[in-house]
Amino acid sequence: MKDLINLKKKGYKIEPNWQNLSSRSIFFLNTNDKTNFIKYQKKAIGKNCKFIICKKKFKIQSRFKNLQYFYFEDNKKLFYIAKLFFKPLKLKTIFITGTNGKTSVAYGSHQLMSLNKINTCYIGTLGFYLNGKKIKDLKNTTPSFFELLILLSIAENSSADYAFIETSSIGFCDGRLGFLKYDIGFLTNLKSDHLDYHKSLKNYHDAKLNLLREHSHKKSKILIQDIFLQKKLKKIQNDVLSQDNFVNESKLEINQINSRNHEIKSKFGSYKVSTLNYYVMKNIISMIFIYVSLLKKWPNKITKRIFAKGRSEIVYENDKCIILVDYAHSSDAFINLLTSFYNHYDNKIIVYGCGGNRDKTKRPKIAKAVSKYTNIQIITDDNPRDENPKLIRDTLFDYSTNPINIAGREKAIKYAVKLVKKIGGILIVAGKGHENTQTIKSKSYKFSDHLIIKKYAKNFQ
Repeated sequence: MKDLINLKKKGYKIEPNWQNLSSRSIFFLNTNDKTNFIKYQKKAIGKNCKFIICKKKFKIQSRFKNLQYFYFEDNKKLFYIAKLFFKPLKLKTIFITGTNGKTSVAYGSHQLMSLNKINTCYIGTLGFYLNGKKIKDLKNTTPSFFELLILLSIAENSSADYAFIETSSIGFCDGRLGFLKYDIGFLTNLKSDHLDYHKSLKNYHDAKLNLLREHSHKKSKILIQDIFLQKKLKKIQNDVLSQDNFVNESKLEINQINSRNHEIKSKFGSYKVSTLNYYVMKNIISMIFIYVSLLKKWPNKITKRIFAKGRSEIVYENDKCIILVDYAHSSDAFINLLTSFYNHYDNKIIVYGCGGNRDKTKRPKIAKAVSKYTNIQIITDDNPRDENPKLIRDTLFDYSTNPINIAGREKAIKYAVKLVKKIGGILIVAGKGHENTQTIKSKSYKFSDHLIIKKYAKNFQ
């Protein structure tokens, strides 16, 4: 470790992303794959980087003479390196986790703070944001441990007092949260997801609960959106605060002004909110709940800035139809989405698919849920990845009530836009939300549901 200490004194910095490497970097090559390990060593050399931190199991593959290697075999060694290069953080961390809604709540809470002049950052699915402005995209919902430390250090150096971090079950199991502890842990709900990774629902739920257990400190608070989780969480911590109790104690109520506009009223103030989807209101209450729990006061204002891109987002509308995009990709998320519209549309049309290389058991459940709450299902490709897209579509088709099977996502959206503009109603293009790429085989192509909808909505009368 003496060599690492000397490099630190000379101004070298740890860098987890090969694209950002330089001659003054120490590359944290955090992979379990031998092929990737060899590949990224070569990329490091191409960036004139001479130092690599990696897992001890790759000692045999550490064969480049112009590279110096530092090995770790357990978290204890890794955490020692982290503490050597990164100062202790002073900002308060808020972990947001759960099956559905964590992006909306984490991003929205960050924007609510920023809107009310509180310095804060957000790290999650939508990227890295600092004081309301996007700084960069991120590859994973929960980045690698060293990348997290780098982003949090940037935020703290920019005077951020709070950090909202989306914490996924996979990120936790992969050790990406390192030794970080939360001041507030917020759990939205526990449904079914990521069974391709966790293998069982129990393993998935246990991962969420262990995340909250292992990353708490003595003064940590756990807040929950779903009161039915209170019993499970009592085993972790006695002081579990529920959103239902917060609503009751604050005398908080939601009044519907019309199909689009609402008023949140409490004994501490009121806010006007415009949304087509009632379920969004539940997440807004969560944001207020977190805000009050942290600051012991209520926000001065709430605006549409708190809405995350691609979550029940209206892309086009006229007096006959509405077209929106959403990120729903589980049966529970689809049910929440499709049962939450105030207006009773004569025609409810959906374009959707399922991602490849993911849990296959959820596909029939999704198709049944979607069919129950829509009258036309246009089944197309999501991110098929290495799977045969036709086989994914055929499974969804077999469990649907009124399906149309259209290969090619743009072709399907084009058909759906033309149809809804002709017969009227609501069209939901679901599954990809904010994403601007589509993954087919091992390649990602530029693709935006937003842009495709706008392109064809202009063309059809």
